[in-house]
Amino acid sequence: MSMANQFINDVKLDEMKRIIISVNPNYQSYLQNDKVKQSLKKAALDTLKTNFIKLEVGKTGCRITVKEGTEEKSLEQVNKELIKGIEMAMNFLNRK
Repeated sequence: MSMANQFINDVKLDEMKRIIISVNPNYQSYLQNDKVKQSLKKAALDTLKTNFIKLEVGKTGCRITVKEGTEEKSLEQVNKELIKGIEMAMNFLNRK
């Protein structure tokens, strides 16, 4: 399952069942902003709750590690809730 929009190119599980969020190249520079990283981590925690293990933010996207056995459900939650939060944050930053 993947959801592409103005800011996000793709959301999928990798071979290690981590959730990979690929950001549109036009917005990848925002990923290096500490406030954006903190907001992403808070959004991941709020969305995934106890299934959340770790968020890694790279140059082109994010990788979220979740509890074993919750990967598919967590991916659905990310597609539904977290992407909305990312869109709102990116829209806010885009206006500045």
